Amino acid sequence: MQSSCNMPARARENSHFCEKLWFDRAPRARHVAARERARICFLEGDMGENRRISIRLHGKSAAAGFFFAAVLCAFPAQAQPREDAESPVLVELFLSQACNMCPPAAALFPKIAARDDVVALSWHVDYWNMTTSENGRWVDPFSEAAYTKRQKRYNMNIRHRSSIYTPQAIVNGAAQTVGASEEKIRELIEAAPDDGAKVFAHINKDGAVRFDIGKSEAGGNAYLVTFKKHVVTDITSGKNAGKTFDEVNVVTGMEPLGLVRRRGGDLTAPAPAEGEGCALIVQEPGQKGVVAAAYCPG
Repeated sequence: MQSSCNMPARARENSHFCEKLWFDRAPRARHVAARERARICFLEGDMGENRRISIRLHGKSAAAGFFFAAVLCAFPAQAQPREDAESPVLVELFLSQACNMCPPAAALFPKIAARDDVVALSWHVDYWNMTTSENGRWVDPFSEAAYTKRQKRYNMNIRHRSSIYTPQAIVNGAAQTVGASEEKIRELIEAAPDDGAKVFAHINKDGAVRFDIGKSEAGGNAYLVTFKKHVVTDITSGKNAGKTFDEVNVVTGMEPLGLVRRRGGDLTAPAPAEGEGCALIVQEPGQKGVVAAAYCPG
């Protein structure tokens, strides 16, 4: 899959995927809100993409004062879908197979994705690929620097901080919580405005996917996100050695489709390959609120 950072210059100017992302000279731990504490792997600062950082994690405590980790909370009761499912809520999970706090979030996500009022996408970030343990290092095969940049943009917009952590769930581009907190994710889904643009997705006579997008209060930039519908990965090294990630909707790429104005419009995109799915995201400039989201048919 071609990276979104290989797009033409004009498209790249409007994309927040290709912005430079910098971290401080050394990642450092930061205490977070009480409800987030002890649930996450936390990284703060700016990382030059060519800077090599050696990080070692030991058990539940942080090595060299870099990280804080502890046991994740149990999952609350199952969520109920909203009555209006015509304009789904976008739920994005940022995680890594190399993060030892992420297995519960990965296990929860299929339950979130099964809701018919949600478009669920799992983005694997790359900043845990450099961590080592007594079992060596695991490089997440689905991780991309572009997905880390997307997460960082969200945290600047929502939390007004450069710090990033996993697992993290972003709901409709406007709210965030710990990615393993089913109760909080459910609350954010229920609280999301239901005034997004309605989208009708279908296959046209040429075999391409067509999106008919209705009116909205705000236009936005449209993107096609491709993903693997179901992936099972046996982790053989790193902090999660011996564990299995059984995941859904694992993102493999994101490409710009064009601009959608407030009056709506239609867009076409190639149909996904066998075993893959795709989704439309229409988002306000600056990667802010989600105007519309929809799965491709099939």
